[in-house]
Amino acid sequence: MSNGRESASMEITLRPFRESDLEDFYAWASDDEVTRFMTWETFTSKEKAREFLKKVIIPHPWFRAICTTGDKPLVIGHVVMEQGSGIHRCRGEVGYAIARKYWGNGIATKAVTRALNIAFGELEGVKRIQALVLPENVASQRILHKAGFVRDGVLRNYVNIKGNIRDCILYGYVSPA
Repeated sequence: MSNGRESASMEITLRPFRESDLEDFYAWASDDEVTRFMTWETFTSKEKAREFLKKVIIPHPWFRAICTTGDKPLVIGHVVMEQGSGIHRCRGEVGYAIARKYWGNGIATKAVTRALNIAFGELEGVKRIQALVLPENVASQRILHKAGFVRDGVLRNYVNIKGNIRDCILYGYVSPA
């Protein structure tokens, strides 16, 4: 569903986060609706957001800002990839969030698709990328489906999200190469 403010034709880029992204990051990371299905809590202070940006996001090897283009580019969300280790190095896991203003316009699908294309080239040995989605997060399930993921199944009592043990739907995308 389009909110009429932005469109899927909007150009985006993915790039590593910088400390100067704090204001944009805080704008959506402090929104309870954006963080509702995420593993981390909604930020209630810029100082906590700054600390998370500096200690978690910036040092991460594959945590990308979703940015608008144009005269005044904005960081409107993120895409993160985690590569498995040991016998699990052949797979990665993707996570993402986008500012509420940009929901329902195909921008998150575009960002996830772009991240897949980049990650398969950058993450050595990765043949599969998967995503875990809470059952009630229907919008995220649509994003994954549109990006080419296949629903693999339901993992019962799989993850602790904000103090609650939850089921997750497992989606997978296998490298075409």
